[in-house]
Amino acid sequence: MKNLIIAFFITCMIFIQLNAQNRCDKACLKELSNGVDFIQFIYNPLTIKEPIKSYYADIKKLLIIPEIEIGRKDIKIALIIPQNVIKSYSVVVSDSVFAYIFKRDVGSYIEIFYSGDESKDSLNSAIQRAKSAGFEHFIAPITANGLSVINSSDYDDLIFYIPTINIKTVQNPNPNLFFGGIDYEAQIQKLLTKANHKITAFGDGSRVSDMLNNLVANNTNEPYIKNIEGSDIKLNFLKNNYKVKNSSIFLNTPLIKSALLSSQFRVFELTPHILLSTQLNYNSALISLTQSGDRKNMYIANSIMTPDSQLETLSAILGEKLDYDWVAYSTMIGMDFIYLNYINKSAKAIFKEEMQNNQIQYNINIMRAGNYGFYFDE
Repeated sequence: MKNLIIAFFITCMIFIQLNAQNRCDKACLKELSNGVDFIQFIYNPLTIKEPIKSYYADIKKLLIIPEIEIGRKDIKIALIIPQNVIKSYSVVVSDSVFAYIFKRDVGSYIEIFYSGDESKDSLNSAIQRAKSAGFEHFIAPITANGLSVINSSDYDDLIFYIPTINIKTVQNPNPNLFFGGIDYEAQIQKLLTKANHKITAFGDGSRVSDMLNNLVANNTNEPYIKNIEGSDIKLNFLKNNYKVKNSSIFLNTPLIKSALLSSQFRVFELTPHILLSTQLNYNSALISLTQSGDRKNMYIANSIMTPDSQLETLSAILGEKLDYDWVAYSTMIGMDFIYLNYINKSAKAIFKEEMQNNQIQYNINIMRAGNYGFYFDE
């Protein structure tokens, strides 16, 4: 029965994502009364017919989800989504918002405003549509390009939470902007406490990788930095490479390349002093992609501290791995921040992380990769 329910959920979420850019009108509700996309009903502040309410009640009992009075609007938040830029994270952010609302047990009015890209015209249009609809609080998973548009006095009367950017990377942010991005520099600095004096960093030429390599360079003395770009990976340069041998190696590469590199160090008998990685490679798949011997001296920084199993379960039902996806985690913290500071100041916080100087402050744990998962470094 449990698998059947989960399959039902997955089917519903696929339907949601296919229709995510369209509001559900009365005709839509009538159509859905025979096959209810109930998350749409819960979060769409329209009048719901009694048969649909009964259907929702039956599903709620099966899934043991919180009691939510349909039509309540305790939380009113707009999501600004540049879907052509952030790609799959569009779904991660929206699913995380829904999971948070289930956990918080509140009614809501959540609407997604798609901008397509992060051009000034596109973002301004999306924000103006939301503002005209009465929204004052925003979750905006944007990049630095989009931030240059939002960081404007034109929007001083609105509150923006940006889960994808750390304030350290921003020049002169306006006081109405709040940030939830991971502090990669702090993670690198903590990882360096495990390193020796000889530093190597591998990247793949991507924006994130280049940023991480630059942070390594800024915090160390003359590191050896090498990019491995493209899908045709040639690693012959590792043969007898004295710069890599016995060095502390930062794997600032995506998961697959990090796993491949970790095995090739052994093949070329380079015997790294230690392997290091930031949040980038904190992923359960790393265990299956690497051999235990290659992970023996691997240390990974992690800033995700999931508050309880219920929130993990709700996220998993919606297709997200909260304990490994920092964008999902940051989005939920942002929802909690807005709810506690602008909607219900008497409520109790779900997350322990605090906002200081407009930036969420994350703890950093150093993790080891064992045979059955990650564990804390002693």
